[in-house]
Amino acid sequence: MVTVEEAKKRITANAIALPTVLKPVPEALGYVLAKDVLASLSLPSFRQSSMDGYAVLHTDVSNENIILPIVAESKAGGTSKLSLKPGTAIRIFTGAPVPAGATAVIMQERTSVENGNVIIKEYPVAENLNVRNIGQQIREGDIALAAGTYLSAGAIGFLTGLNVQEVEVYRKPKIGILVTGDELVKTGDALGDGQVYESNSAMLVAALTKEGIHQVEIMYAEDDLASTISSLELMATRNDVIMATGGVSVGDYDYVGKALEAIGAETIFYKIRQKPGKPLLFAKTQKNHFYALPGNPASSLVCFYEYVLPALRLMSGRKDHFLPSFKLPISHAYSFNGERDEFLKASVSNAQVTSLEGQESFALRSFAVANALIYLPVTQQNVYAGDLVEVHLLPL
Repeated sequence: MVTVEEAKKRITANAIALPTVLKPVPEALGYVLAKDVLASLSLPSFRQSSMDGYAVLHTDVSNENIILPIVAESKAGGTSKLSLKPGTAIRIFTGAPVPAGATAVIMQERTSVENGNVIIKEYPVAENLNVRNIGQQIREGDIALAAGTYLSAGAIGFLTGLNVQEVEVYRKPKIGILVTGDELVKTGDALGDGQVYESNSAMLVAALTKEGIHQVEIMYAEDDLASTISSLELMATRNDVIMATGGVSVGDYDYVGKALEAIGAETIFYKIRQKPGKPLLFAKTQKNHFYALPGNPASSLVCFYEYVLPALRLMSGRKDHFLPSFKLPISHAYSFNGERDEFLKASVSNAQVTSLEGQESFALRSFAVANALIYLPVTQQNVYAGDLVEVHLLPL
């Protein structure tokens, strides 16, 4: 049995980024850049107005209520060949080219118009007021986004504005989910005596989808060693990571550990000193990672978020692989006995964290409304209202 800290160290030490692929920029959301992207043009590529208003020479505004004749108009998408003569103004709109000779844009709200003249009610006027200069955002040839950047919606927009059409990114892992347990029934089928509806696969697929991982295969194995071995062998030929749910404890019908041994997987650790989720097994071959998750749904999801998700993020090239972690005061006292660290389903609000009812390893209702996990090491078995505790924020 290993500690929580040791388990995370061993998993991250074995998780390396997968090979790279080329992705069209509109399809690269949620991926991580494998190479720097250089700007092929400056942004803005011409002087732009950031306001609707009037382009002027800032030194022409020598006092309040100066009056200048309006001699032309510059609109977005219009010509950039307009030129402003001193002592005049040009009507201009947001995003439009700032005429040559103009050094400021007076926002429309600070003006009035009479008989073809603009009365400027702003004074003094600074040079470059409301003007976006060439390269103000980025200059041609500079690094637009560095390798290792996670491609958010903003990044996709930024790259598209630079006319970048495809990027080299780290491939995301292909996932296999092996469901074990003869007591499990698929949703929609009739329940027999002693049976329950299988929910772990849907839960894990949902968590993977949230992470932007869509290549997921689900298989079901009977509670016997031969079926478990053949299923794992087949899934290993088509996936990078295989997650088995159930069949990893010490019962007579728990075959996942024996099956992994039979296919030549090296066990990195088995069992973590924590509650829930003690019987987590991590093994690997040269080509695959295997995570044998507990069958109890809440235990399975805790182990996914705390151990599997960080590994998947590292394999996808991400540096921020662990859940966001910070300290918050707990809203009420909590204590536990034993020699295992505890993870509590929790809710963060109003700058404090509250542990929820239903902490049992089978209970998903509390997970359904949780937005965080509280991590309590055995050295912190008794906490009182207001004490600071470690909080891990869940991806929602």
